[in-house]
Amino acid sequence: MNLLDRLFSKEIQRRTGAHAITIYIESENAKKRSRSRGKKALTSASASTKKTTTIVTTKKLQGSFLRRLDTRFPWLKLFAVLIFGIIVVLDLCDLTISHTSDESNRIKIAPMAKHVRVTERVLNGKKLVALTFDDGPSELTTPRLLDILKSKDAPATFFMLGSMTRTYPDLAKRIEKEGHIAASHTMYHQNLIRIPAAAMQDDINEAKSVYSNILGHDPTLVRPPYGNYNDAVRSAINLPIILWSVDTLDWKSQNVDSIIATTKNQIHDGAVILMHDIYPTTVDAVPALIDTLRQDGYEFVTIPELTNIRGSNLTPGTIYYNFRP
Repeated sequence: MNLLDRLFSKEIQRRTGAHAITIYIESENAKKRSRSRGKKALTSASASTKKTTTIVTTKKLQGSFLRRLDTRFPWLKLFAVLIFGIIVVLDLCDLTISHTSDESNRIKIAPMAKHVRVTERVLNGKKLVALTFDDGPSELTTPRLLDILKSKDAPATFFMLGSMTRTYPDLAKRIEKEGHIAASHTMYHQNLIRIPAAAMQDDINEAKSVYSNILGHDPTLVRPPYGNYNDAVRSAINLPIILWSVDTLDWKSQNVDSIIATTKNQIHDGAVILMHDIYPTTVDAVPALIDTLRQDGYEFVTIPELTNIRGSNLTPGTIYYNFRP
């Protein structure tokens, strides 16, 4: 039995069961025998010849179920192989899982047919991405970025430091007023996995207090500095942890062309794009980046919009890298 037959046989047995196919073929054979009884009897010589032919054919085919099936339904193998190929491609694309650090915390994503429209922007048929900005707000760069985002009608999610939010409270308020999401990047940008548990908890709690005092509510999303976390960090934060699937490396290159090229090389539907609004070159790159991605069929949404559209319920302590359809 060749490789194609083995693959076909295994897939048919797994999807429908060999027993179901046997019943179907036997049913077809019964129909043929019923039709043959209604015809006029042929000459004994012809009948004998047909009988001999049938016997010989049966003996030849008894050794392989797939050969009998292929003889009676020559188109079925090609159709089944096509279906099997589509299933394999979909599995390889991993289109239904959002990556997390724990297998038990993986979140299933609703198919595109179940998406809902949650904004006034035209999202139907668009690939969706979320722009996210870390380490701000900064009075030197964030106001210009907000002007650009407003002119482009492109909402974003800002993972703000508590220390910067306390320094520039009006900018934090403007971020929310203009339809963006103000999220937490902790208080002082410490590497949470490298400091004592008490210091880590103090940092998280202080940032929470700053957000509450300035914005009137606690943060609902967190991104730990450097993307570093462990079980202790997840437990202490006790909020959905948003990382990223597209790293623009804007902090490293500080070059507009490099930022755009790096993004295009990694972009995908449901991507979370990491940028930093404290660098002038990042702000310089944003208009061209938005235009370039829109030309490729992408539209921009906040993290909450993206999760709602993709049917994902964010879970505290779970790590999210992207929200693929």
